[in-house]
Amino acid sequence: MASSSSTGDFYLQGVAQAVAAGNLPRAFQLATNALQGGLRHPVFFNARALWFEEQLRFPEAVREFEQAQALAPSDPVLLNALGMAYVRSNRASEGVAAFDRALALAPDSAMIHFRRGWACASTGDQQAARQSYERAIELQPNHAEALAALASIAARDSKSDLARDYAARALAIDPGEPTAIVALGMVENAAGNFAEAEALLRRGLTDGRAVGHTRAVLLGFLGDALAGQERSDEAFAAYRDKNEEFRRLHAPRLAASPRATDTISQLAAHIETMPEDAWRRGGAPAPVADGPRVHAFLLGFLRSGTTLLEQVLNTSAEVANLEERDSLAELSGQFMRVPDGLEALAVLDGAALEAARAAYWKRVRGYGVEPAGKVFLDKQPLNTFNLPLISKLFPEAKVIFALRDPRDVLFSCYRRHFEVNATMFEFLSLAGGARFYDAVMRVGELCRTRLPLTVHEHRYEDMIEDFDGRVRAVCDFLDLEWSEDMRSFSTAARERAIRSPSAAQVRRPLYSEGVGQWRRYAAQLEPALPILAPWVKRFGYPET
Repeated sequence: MASSSSTGDFYLQGVAQAVAAGNLPRAFQLATNALQGGLRHPVFFNARALWFEEQLRFPEAVREFEQAQALAPSDPVLLNALGMAYVRSNRASEGVAAFDRALALAPDSAMIHFRRGWACASTGDQQAARQSYERAIELQPNHAEALAALASIAARDSKSDLARDYAARALAIDPGEPTAIVALGMVENAAGNFAEAEALLRRGLTDGRAVGHTRAVLLGFLGDALAGQERSDEAFAAYRDKNEEFRRLHAPRLAASPRATDTISQLAAHIETMPEDAWRRGGAPAPVADGPRVHAFLLGFLRSGTTLLEQVLNTSAEVANLEERDSLAELSGQFMRVPDGLEALAVLDGAALEAARAAYWKRVRGYGVEPAGKVFLDKQPLNTFNLPLISKLFPEAKVIFALRDPRDVLFSCYRRHFEVNATMFEFLSLAGGARFYDAVMRVGELCRTRLPLTVHEHRYEDMIEDFDGRVRAVCDFLDLEWSEDMRSFSTAARERAIRSPSAAQVRRPLYSEGVGQWRRYAAQLEPALPILAPWVKRFGYPET
């Protein structure tokens, strides 16, 4: 009878050979057999994790890598793999932590510094991402991927010359480097050189590495290049292909998650059944010595001009803003559940209510923002469905509700690239995006009708037509002094790190191309338009 040692050696060798040959199904089966036989070794868990990754089952890959890493806590390669799996499972902050642990063990690994940059970028922290990429290049000057990543950041920051320089360096090392090609495509699109951008992006799509996420990103910017040439049918086809690629990539991971639209619809139904005085219990918050002069929430829906208005107001030294960070995430998870969370929120009072308020301000300051004495602007478009929480915790807060033609909103959400999670997944189809918009607006309508909110409605199209008048109205609402510097918002925005996907747009002077853009794609949008029609009418937009 074979010894357990010889059996273990048999499986270890077999798994290693299968992984080396790229036969992950074989490696997975051998590893599973070994584990079922009572053998435990990081190689077995690692092999199973690699197979799960190949199947795009990233949460299961995380579980296996965690078990492998627990058996080999000082292995930086396993920590690197775990960090990558965290990011792919939409747990980017945990990914950054895993890479930090790996770098404590292998501080001179250019690969791990590069991966940490990727994780930081996934959290929206472009400054930290840039620093990690720069360190990777210090350690390995010919690191084409890190150079390309810096080109991409520079392109998103509208620093065209820097983007071209980094991209050229990356392409000199690797002529087909796809991220460098994307960065150049972004630069050419921003400059209005749409034919040149199209040629670059089509070249990138022919590279064998242009698969999955990379292919989807290339297709998205190709759509922009085609749209710039007024080739609307081809542009829409590129956007559709982009979204289908993202759907294929992320559907397995999100299959077990509740649909965001269903969750918001259940929230609306429950709000409707609760007594209107539920949100008035608890009273005004106790005075805070280091609190803001004015506390305001800027919300509505994605792609409704919230980033534009935020950057305009941010030209004032009297404004402190949060740069679209989720200040209410923990409290929302606790209280916005249906039905028990909302009912607990309704009766929240006394010390528990003050503790929740203190937790919010602690989180705000944890992001490095100091609101004391300022007009503090908490901009997060989808805080619309947190309005019951906002009303309960901060009854004296002001709410700016941003509006834009629902059809332009839907097309813009369909067109742009968001990091895909359970919510953003809805925008990968027109019908899904329209239903999600409908659900969020129903929550917004209910809350504006039933909750004691102080609301100012701000319309994107009106701001484009009458910038001074509409911005002055917002300033009056916020008790903020109007400044002519607000007209120069785009110049100031070029010097800031902006987390929103709208960063490139708000670094441009005011433009009107986004108004009525949906009409160029009316035929493709047709199946979703009936879902949006009640909101087009409710908000007073022309039907055609």
